[in-house]
Amino acid sequence: MTCKSFTVGIAALLAVAALPLTAVAATGPAPQHAHWFAGSVGSASSSSVSVNVLWTGKHDAQLDGTTVSVAIDSATQIHYGKGKTSIDPGDLVGVVATGTDASSLTAQRINVRCNCHFAAGTLDAVSTSRLRVQVSRTGPYDGVLKGNDVTFQIGSATLPNLSVGDKVAIVFSSTGFFKDPSFNWQNATFTVLHLRVAHDKGETSTKP
Repeated sequence: MTCKSFTVGIAALLAVAALPLTAVAATGPAPQHAHWFAGSVGSASSSSVSVNVLWTGKHDAQLDGTTVSVAIDSATQIHYGKGKTSIDPGDLVGVVATGTDASSLTAQRINVRCNCHFAAGTLDAVSTSRLRVQVSRTGPYDGVLKGNDVTFQIGSATLPNLSVGDKVAIVFSSTGFFKDPSFNWQNATFTVLHLRVAHDKGETSTKP
């Protein structure tokens, strides 16, 4: 998993998404103000995406902290990051949209990135639906978890045989984003995407 600066990542989402703005204004018969923002996906379908806005361009500060529904049509360009083939709840997206106001936006371009995080540590409880890890190491955005007992939902992930005491490394998704000032990890839901056993202790499992 590639670790990059969170700020650089957000800037890239916004900057790359903003590239088509000149072309849109130059070729369209009736130029419209282009809105650009980034945030987490609340819901998505083939015709629209709902975005919980966390960052905006300088002309769209009024959208910050709001939830915006953006229409998707045949002209919308969707660019998927590594490992992504769809827009899913929790994903981080950068959006360029046109429209007269926030209630009538249509996406011109959407950049999609996986909502992925990393933690490693000692497994101290496991059941069929969840597991708990004493976290000793994290990814660059997840440091608040270090030194804590953290529960992960298993969801649809396929896991190897696990037992208490195993050393595990987990790539997981999170509801919300760690760099959001209002984010509280203790109220978030973490779901396992991939899990690797670094050292098999071989003890009996207990339930979290």
